[in-house]
Amino acid sequence: MNERCFMLFPCALLLLFLLFFCFCCRGYRCAALSVHITLLFFLFFFVFYYRLSGGKGCRFVVYKMSLVHHFFHVKGGVTTNTAKNNTGSSDSGTAAETIHVAVQGCCHGELDRIYAACAAHEKATGRRIEFLLCCGDFQAVRDEVDLRSMAVPQKYCVLGDFLAYHRREKHAPYLTLFVGGNHEGSDWLATECYGGFLAPNIYYIGHSGAVIVDDCVTVAGLSGIFKGHDYARPYPGRPFHASEAAKRSAYHVRRIEVEKLRAFSQALERMRQPASSPVTASMAGPSASPSRCAGEFPHIDLFLSHDWPAGITKYGDETQLLRYKPFFEEDIRHGALGNPHTMTLLRAVKPRYWLAAHLHCQFEATIPHHDVENDAAAAGVPRATKFLALDKCSKGKGFIDFIDVRVSRGAHFTTEKNRERTAREQERVVHHPLWLEVLRETHGFLTSNSNEWSAGSCALLRLTPDELRQRGVWLLARSTASVLEALVLPPAPLQRPSAGGEWRPPPHAHERPVAKTVATSAALAPSAWDFAAEDLVVTEDTAGSPQFTEGEQEPKK
Repeated sequence: MNERCFMLFPCALLLLFLLFFCFCCRGYRCAALSVHITLLFFLFFFVFYYRLSGGKGCRFVVYKMSLVHHFFHVKGGVTTNTAKNNTGSSDSGTAAETIHVAVQGCCHGELDRIYAACAAHEKATGRRIEFLLCCGDFQAVRDEVDLRSMAVPQKYCVLGDFLAYHRREKHAPYLTLFVGGNHEGSDWLATECYGGFLAPNIYYIGHSGAVIVDDCVTVAGLSGIFKGHDYARPYPGRPFHASEAAKRSAYHVRRIEVEKLRAFSQALERMRQPASSPVTASMAGPSASPSRCAGEFPHIDLFLSHDWPAGITKYGDETQLLRYKPFFEEDIRHGALGNPHTMTLLRAVKPRYWLAAHLHCQFEATIPHHDVENDAAAAGVPRATKFLALDKCSKGKGFIDFIDVRVSRGAHFTTEKNRERTAREQERVVHHPLWLEVLRETHGFLTSNSNEWSAGSCALLRLTPDELRQRGVWLLARSTASVLEALVLPPAPLQRPSAGGEWRPPPHAHERPVAKTVATSAALAPSAWDFAAEDLVVTEDTAGSPQFTEGEQEPKK
């Protein structure tokens, strides 16, 4: 029997029970006899249903109910193994506190429902949500032109809620950060592959990225899903909607994106090593502030991906997952459920939380890091990573969750400054200084996905821990154009507008990038290649309509 039968069968039996109970109460005036009949019926119901379902049905109902009521369940961002090491104050002596974060699975364009769920949670718990994380299939689509590059079945090829937020008819009530999935307007996201605000208060992390939110939490992400035949191939030429193959290849994870994140994590690990000599104020410069240096953000707190890391099911209740999604069994057995390259990335990054979606089900796991306990360079690194995957946005499902993440505020932080920054929404998200160095080094290999560069050859790894800590390119995360201008880089072919495109400025095109440099050997110079931010945002008017072909179906419901 399938899952729907397991849900409908007990409902039908309960209805029969109510009718039978009413008949008993009318036919027998003795209350004691009615109670006995009720108990016997319940006993018969559970025995019969258990045998019919092979022992699975009753547990499935309980599991399904847990998904429905999972809405208001709050998890701590600190695992049981690390809680004792992460209370009070941080190792640096800065004030520690807990922030409340909302996590969404697949969005599928239903922003209104997601924001309403967040508001209901705040009202029910009295807690303030700092920001919202969406794990892909966000569907940031502005019009019919963007729909052409979104790979979905024809019946789902519709404009969602995002359009109203992009047009400023509505305003996102929570800072929203998201990664891309396999149902996105890929052409537009390609022009913002280094990250950018696609609407006020809605930020795309990029094809891969690492940002600092509210001066206290580092969020990294990887967009897309894994397909082995495209992992080492170049990105297809744009516009992607010119062919079905290009439209689908566009959202497949490339090797260069994983290697960039691997290099970034290795640079963070090296930066955490003990200093060879005391860092003096003269090294940082007279205008340096500790909060404006890479050394203040030595860990990745939250990691977002759309796909699951392959092998993650071994660290959770795999048996229960297969009861809910039995067709996963073959992929799990062959190690093909998810991205085979991101499990090693998870072990290298060691985030407090790894958050994902894509498979339209809820799943939790805990991945221990046995190499942390005796490593002096791992101070503050969690001894385990909590993995959380959520369902798509749908009524009655566990599509959203809320986590508590312990963070440390720098000495510069005050409540007044926090309120001022929150009022200036765009200043809440900043590129991690070391991530900017990775982007600078890999920019020439982006579109070609060349294997000439790898994490092991990253120039950052040749710097001393002191030099890494003093990196201080402090760039507000506004758009890919602002990154290119600040780093004095021309747009890669992947980021360039296609010929004959329709020019449309992003929400903040009128604002120029803001960068502050502190004691870095690669100080920013005035841009030798001056261009307007709006020059990189384009939609094509090439004819074409999306068609859904076999080979990459949606995850089964």
